Amino acid sequence: MKLNIKILFSSLLITTVLVTMGSCQDMLDTKSSRIAFEEDNQLKNPNDLFYAISGILSEVQKIGDKYILFGELRGDLMTVSDNASVSLKEINEFQMTPTNSYADQHDYYNVINNCNYAIQKIDTSTVIRNEKVMLPAYAVIKSIRAWTYMQLAQIYGKVTYFENPILNLESSLANYPTLNMDELADRLVTDLAPYTEIPQPGAGVSPNNFVPVEIMLGDIYLYQNKYELSAQMYYNYITKHSSVINSDYISKWTTTTYEDANSNHRDSYLNEAISTIQFNTDARELHSNMVHLTFNDKASLLPASGYVSSMAVSPYFQADKIGSVITASTEGDLRGNISVSKKNIQYGDAYFYANTGLNITTGLIYKFFNRANVSTSGSDPNNKLLTGALAYSTQIPVFRTPHLYLRYAEAVNRIGKPSLAFAVLKYGLTNGNIKNPLMVNPTEISNNEPYINFQNTVFDQNVPTAARGRGLGISTDKKLFVIPDYTRYITTTDINGKIINTPSLDAGDMAAGRQDSISWVELRILDEMAAETPFEGNRFFDLLRVSRRRSNHPEFMAEKVAAKYPNPEAMKARLMDINAWYMK
Repeated sequence: MKLNIKILFSSLLITTVLVTMGSCQDMLDTKSSRIAFEEDNQLKNPNDLFYAISGILSEVQKIGDKYILFGELRGDLMTVSDNASVSLKEINEFQMTPTNSYADQHDYYNVINNCNYAIQKIDTSTVIRNEKVMLPAYAVIKSIRAWTYMQLAQIYGKVTYFENPILNLESSLANYPTLNMDELADRLVTDLAPYTEIPQPGAGVSPNNFVPVEIMLGDIYLYQNKYELSAQMYYNYITKHSSVINSDYISKWTTTTYEDANSNHRDSYLNEAISTIQFNTDARELHSNMVHLTFNDKASLLPASGYVSSMAVSPYFQADKIGSVITASTEGDLRGNISVSKKNIQYGDAYFYANTGLNITTGLIYKFFNRANVSTSGSDPNNKLLTGALAYSTQIPVFRTPHLYLRYAEAVNRIGKPSLAFAVLKYGLTNGNIKNPLMVNPTEISNNEPYINFQNTVFDQNVPTAARGRGLGISTDKKLFVIPDYTRYITTTDINGKIINTPSLDAGDMAAGRQDSISWVELRILDEMAAETPFEGNRFFDLLRVSRRRSNHPEFMAEKVAAKYPNPEAMKARLMDINAWYMK
């Protein structure tokens, strides 16, 4: 397959961006009128790297909204309204045409080509004070390239793979291999694995470290079903950076009558971000269009009704603090849309905006507006919700702390540790909880694998992810949010004819019971991902990753996604063909 020759010309222009050495008024302001040629563009000085990475990240901005749209509209949490453009409707219907405004792959390959250029030009042998000072930035750029390749593969099902920069007509016309997702994953593991121990560069070198190598590898290993390697990568990052799920972002009812609540979880969207796509803070520069598409009197993108309904009926457990007695219970996860006492109360990501004056009677996606820049010096004439103001996102999270723990849970669950994985959701990963046999089955930690050591007291701060929207009493619930008993029993009778159920010790029965637990916990993790990270660009890949390891693949994926459509059976039939999942 040959790359579109347009990439060549853009690459030659963007080469200038990579070597701009002017003043930096904004971390991603990379405008320059300089013309720089290849032989002048060696990167030997650590100070040069800030501008090189800034140039690359300025190109990543151009795929920021696509990251969300392709990741969510092909999932089951987001849908389109009648106001949506034809292009958005095509993505939602898995019927993207060549004229679709989001169809062009050019922006992705621009990022990749810029990464290739920088990787080729960085002198990794440069040593200052006995330290190879260029390696951290080198690893970051490789991770950006890997992430971009994975995005392309998830959208189109295959990629054109090249590692050398395209700088002339001859190289633009070369033949490059076309890789499917599995082939690409193998290449990226080989490319990234040598750099897991390289520290991240400081802010003076990289304005945004993007997805760290360990997390990027953890995701790829998880996709490959290499669960122990994946768990180890996530664990390594957790322990190196003392990452915890703390109580700062718990939303909870303030009374047992459910008339009022705090909204702390709302702030977790950016405050817990590990890596982001950053935009210029100037409203006149490029920024995300997600606020306009979601928080609008004529919104184009909406939360799927199934998502809103599932959040509304989730059990909620009131308590004074985690681990204390449940004082009351109701329905409604505070991370989503809930309605109480005929009063619509919004504390999460899906907002029920009842405004009869503007004829808005549907749920809206609130999270982008909640953390947006709002400027009164401009306005959006096509949004009556923001009369006299302009709201725009300056950051889109790519990976957040909840991702880290939930994907760690996904990996250890598939290793064969369902109760340990479930502890992430229900109890929190503290040393005390892990050692508590009523919370974690001792057989799951008896081998002392290195990725389950949470003895450092910093992890005593860990709270269960589900507590953040389903109440502080969730860890003491004994009926609703518990792993079902999948033990196989042998039924006999005693001499008096009384029925006796004895747990089967047959190895096959025990293995089958454990597998049933793993399957159940995996579904709860998937539900928790929907509650914690909705509309952030992950859902399609989350469903794909889980589906491909289950016995009813591709039906699992097809059924989940099809549920949001008016005719779910027809959509399910279409999506039973895996080729239909990817844009052409």
